[in-house]
Amino acid sequence: MAYYDRTAEAYAKATLDVDMAPIYRRFLAHVPPAGEILDAGSGSGRDTLAFLDLGYRVQAFDASAELCALSSALTGVATRHLRFQDLDDENAFDGVWACASLLHVAEVELDDAIDRLIRALRPGGALYMSFKLGRGERVTDDGRMFTDMDEPRLRAIFRELPQARLDDVWISGGEGTLKGRADWLNAIAIKWEGDGGL
Repeated sequence: MAYYDRTAEAYAKATLDVDMAPIYRRFLAHVPPAGEILDAGSGSGRDTLAFLDLGYRVQAFDASAELCALSSALTGVATRHLRFQDLDDENAFDGVWACASLLHVAEVELDDAIDRLIRALRPGGALYMSFKLGRGERVTDDGRMFTDMDEPRLRAIFRELPQARLDDVWISGGEGTLKGRADWLNAIAIKWEGDGGL
């Protein structure tokens, strides 16, 4: 997270105006009005603010202390300084939004991170996640680590997570990306209600 702590203000400025409306609509179709959403890896707070403006109750966390401060200032929500690996909320949210955030979790820890997000959902709740399209880990010139994802790998992860099912998987380019510079794998998973899937 050192990169984001160093560049928090510039990163926030670059991402605040990205139009996420088409992806919000797909996710929010699974979340009840005024439901509770966890913004998991909230970055600048852009999405937290959007969900608040739409009448949802929102909690947020991020692994970068500097981005937590910016998010808290933008949204008025006290953004928790937390890593995915330390999340222990259970049955607390109607939706979890992990937009371009799980991609910074090491591949060996990814299954556990997704499992923690699913546990944070109430039964029937929805998890949105997005990754840069590809496969495996890589480190960029600026020192950031990414775990890229494709649909077969994501489906393999969910075969080991029987408490949820993948409901929607799609690839986006121009929409909801930084000037369309990458293709993204998007997915919505639904936590089973009752004993379904177990």
